[in-house]
Amino acid sequence: MPRNARQLSKTGIYHIMLRGNERRDIFLDDADKLTFIDFLYAKKSDEGCLLYAYCLMDNHVHLVVKEGRNGIAKLMKRIGTSYVKYFNQKYQRVGHLFQDRYKSENIETDSYFVTVIRYVHQNPEKAGIDRIESYKWSSFQAYLNGPGATRYLPEMTEVLGMFGQETEIALNRFRQFHAEYDGEKCLDIRNCSEMDEEIEAYVQRLLNDILQSNGVTLKDIAKKENTRILKAFILKLRNDTGLSGRKLSQLTGINRETIRRALLTFS
Repeated sequence: MPRNARQLSKTGIYHIMLRGNERRDIFLDDADKLTFIDFLYAKKSDEGCLLYAYCLMDNHVHLVVKEGRNGIAKLMKRIGTSYVKYFNQKYQRVGHLFQDRYKSENIETDSYFVTVIRYVHQNPEKAGIDRIESYKWSSFQAYLNGPGATRYLPEMTEVLGMFGQETEIALNRFRQFHAEYDGEKCLDIRNCSEMDEEIEAYVQRLLNDILQSNGVTLKDIAKKENTRILKAFILKLRNDTGLSGRKLSQLTGINRETIRRALLTFS
């Protein structure tokens, strides 16, 4: 099937998500994340793009970028090509690392612009991985530490200027804004339009991996002694797919009430 052409942003600013093929991890250690960030900074500079925010998770990446001379597609191709070459050489693998082409959404207003930046920075906290301010693999710390800090970018000053002209006031408002949560729906790893078969295949593969690696059966995973295994499995499924407890029960064969109790642990 032919791909639909992307609708261009009037502002030239986009929220971009790049994720691993079959939802697999694209970063296996800290060196991988550092290498990706190095490629990101180098290529965005080469292309004349502006990078307003980023967050690296294990199996996907969020970026807020303003296009440069050659558009977003060229930037993403250059980043992807460089990183895949590095990754495949390091881990002696071949084949696709990223799933299809990157996902993107247009950012057309100032209010949505800062909302998306907050959403990107909140990813690790919402996933239960780390606090926003202590997570090493997003641009949030660079914002707080200011010019001269590692990974600081001139365009960050532009963003902070939207919160106030005095640095201290702007930073305080920026922090407060990031401490707030709302129901805004941004481009998310869980709400991209995908074929149901792909999601079902992922759930089944993850379930099989969990059972085999822990030496338990589907019947045994709900037992009290396997509570830790079950909760970790349900948490990963919730973060990766956003499926309801009812749907997870249908796909895994695990009792719906058992899944509900596991999800309550994280609410």
